[in-house]
Amino acid sequence: MHDLLRNAAWRNALSGLLVGAATIVVSAPARADNLLGLYIGGGVGESHVRNDSLSGFIENHTGWKALIGIRPIPIVGAELEYTDFGHPGATGVTVAPGLAYNVDASQKATSLFGLAYLPLPLPVLDIYGKVGFSRLKSDVNASCVTPVTCGANPAYHQQSTDTRFAYGVGAQAKFFAVALRAEYERIQSSAGSPDLYALIATWTF
Repeated sequence: MHDLLRNAAWRNALSGLLVGAATIVVSAPARADNLLGLYIGGGVGESHVRNDSLSGFIENHTGWKALIGIRPIPIVGAELEYTDFGHPGATGVTVAPGLAYNVDASQKATSLFGLAYLPLPLPVLDIYGKVGFSRLKSDVNASCVTPVTCGANPAYHQQSTDTRFAYGVGAQAKFFAVALRAEYERIQSSAGSPDLYALIATWTF
C-alpha cells in the first residue's frame, strides 16, 4: 500500500509539472536583455537513499529539486540547487548475522555545479554534463528488532553533514523560454551515495 501511494504521489507531481510547463510554453519568448541567461526550475523523480553503515541500506523514494542557474555562453553554465532525496524506511534490515533493525533515513543536499553543453547543431536540443560539490546532510534512525542480539544498542540516531563531489548528465528540449529536462545526478559519499533520476522544467527570464 505504501508503494502504491508513493507511486500515485509521484505520478500526480509529474502530471502537475508537465501541465505547468505546457502552460508556460504559450508565454512570450525569453527576454533579449537577459545577458547571463538566468533561469529557475524544479523537478521530481525517483531517488535512491543510501547508508553504507547499515550493510548497504538502499531504498527507492520520490525525490525533488529546485534550482537557479545561468548560461552566459551556449557551451558553459552554472547552477545552484537544493535536492531532497526523500525519507524512506525499511523493516528488518540485517546489519549482522542475527541482528536486524527497523530503519528510516533521509538525505538532502545543497549543490553548486558547473555545466558543459555539447555544441550540437540543433538549437532546440541540449546534451550536458555537470560536476560540482554538494553539502550533503544525512539522517538515520534505527531501532533493534532482535532483542536477544542487539545488546547495549537497541536504538541509535546518526547524523552527518559533509561536502562531497557530485556529478550528473542530462538532455533537454527547449520551447521558447521553457526547457524540459531528463537528468541523472549522484553525490559521492562514504556514508552512502544518493542519486536521483528526475524530470525538470526550467524557465529562462
